[in-house]
Amino acid sequence: MLLVTTHVNTDFDALASMVAAAFLLPGATRLVPSHVQPAVREFLAVHWDLLQLNHRDSVDLATVSELVVTDTSSWERLDTMRELAARHDLPVTVWDHHMAGGTITASTEYREEVGASVTLLLEHFQARDTPFSPIHATLFLLGIYDDTGSLSFPSTTARDARMAAFLLENGADLNVVSAYLDSSLDDRHLDLFSRMLAEPEIIRLDDLRLGVCVQDARKELNMLPTVVSKFMEIQGLDAAFGIFPMGSSKSAVIGRGNKLFDVGAVVRRLGGGGHPGAGSAVVQAPLESTRDQVLEQIHQSRTSQTQVRELMTPVSTLLTPAHTLREGSAILERPKAPKAEGQPGRQALPVVDEQGRLLGVLHKGQLRKIKQDRQWDKSVTSMLHQNVATVHPDQGLREALHLMTHSDLGFLPVVEEGRLVGEITRAAVILNMYEL
Repeated sequence: MLLVTTHVNTDFDALASMVAAAFLLPGATRLVPSHVQPAVREFLAVHWDLLQLNHRDSVDLATVSELVVTDTSSWERLDTMRELAARHDLPVTVWDHHMAGGTITASTEYREEVGASVTLLLEHFQARDTPFSPIHATLFLLGIYDDTGSLSFPSTTARDARMAAFLLENGADLNVVSAYLDSSLDDRHLDLFSRMLAEPEIIRLDDLRLGVCVQDARKELNMLPTVVSKFMEIQGLDAAFGIFPMGSSKSAVIGRGNKLFDVGAVVRRLGGGGHPGAGSAVVQAPLESTRDQVLEQIHQSRTSQTQVRELMTPVSTLLTPAHTLREGSAILERPKAPKAEGQPGRQALPVVDEQGRLLGVLHKGQLRKIKQDRQWDKSVTSMLHQNVATVHPDQGLREALHLMTHSDLGFLPVVEEGRLVGEITRAAVILNMYEL
């Protein structure tokens, strides 16, 4: 097995460089460490299947014939892989931008002083004309921006900037990038942020919470969008609008949202531009007049809360108590589609009774516990995982995403009146998020 992995406490550069390395090595197994940073965990909750990732406990190190490590060069930073260090015949390749040496003696090493490890790999992409999707471009840009402070850290190089431009040319979505990145604010921004938190104007629109803040801001502040995003996050809002003066009769409006409310539509009607998750406008009016216009446009807007019903799909494969564990395991290992030959099947399958009521799910993790051959002939109900998060068709996508973040199934069963009526998958969420 050719294994590609990265360091524990995985950040976006580590994840991006690992996925990029696997692009250059078709057939490689991509292993994500057990511990990742919170924002990365939220990203993986939606993108796990698309990125073809594997958990640490699903990989047997005895089968590893070659190892590729990104964003680190130390065995201690890998996820319980120290036993591989004793295998002197194991070829190891390292991609890293940290110039201080580590404990891995690599057969091949790509180590250069750039702002992000993924930059090194992307230069190979560009040289080889390697194709990749806009969604992958978005992850790679997250990697560069995360490790370079959106190209603002002193460690940033011209090479990082060139690769960021390369990714934007290939469809990287800045709205998704800004939704996952956590930018630092200086004292001036923090002062503005504190005033915004002290004087919020919260609006209820259907089941959404929106915030509007009118605040004086110094002209040299260049991270107002980040301040508005932080304000939205701390207040637990679905959308937020910051209104800042640009003179006695001109105001800037900056909107940020989570796509449940189309902030772009509001700012476009004010003469600006944007997308459902972000937008801005310059309004030729004083602060209070601009505030009134923003409030008017908010109340005239239609909410865009997506329901589970709109994204759910029928469950194509089900198990019943009549299936044995052996049969269930064979079904789980089937490729998802003919074009996905060689790719792993699902992590779990729902189990229903004769009336279609959900009994639980059979998970691959449970099957790994089987030690004796006779156990395989037992019913799937003998190893049923019953404590499964489910959603109702009328629940919102926001609730579904929250539940999916804390689940490793790759899908959520949709249950109505006790019966399984469908499922909402990571793939469906991805299509909705990127508006594909």
